[in-house]
Amino acid sequence: MEQKYKDFIDTNYPDFKSSIRACTGAVSDMVFRFPELTVQVGFCYGKQHCWLVDGLGSIIDPTYRQFEIEEDEPEYHLIADRFLTKDEYEASTGALFLGL
Repeated sequence: MEQKYKDFIDTNYPDFKSSIRACTGAVSDMVFRFPELTVQVGFCYGKQHCWLVDGLGSIIDPTYRQFEIEEDEPEYHLIADRFLTKDEYEASTGALFLGL
């Protein structure tokens, strides 16, 4: 991960408390500041989640600290490469986003 992304994450989402249920805002903030990143929406450990990828396909997850895990890498399952609107159907993955 590039240092500029790591610095942003460490400054804004340094711990579990700042990361929990903050993925949408964090991803929005990062893609605004770093437009070269691409939004990814899907699931991580069975929970709705969003993160980013860089031009090389490396995952940049500003709120990864919300997942208190022993593994090196969380399990990400992609649904779409953009934020979805409520009740939107994503044909490429067959997913329907029902919203919260």
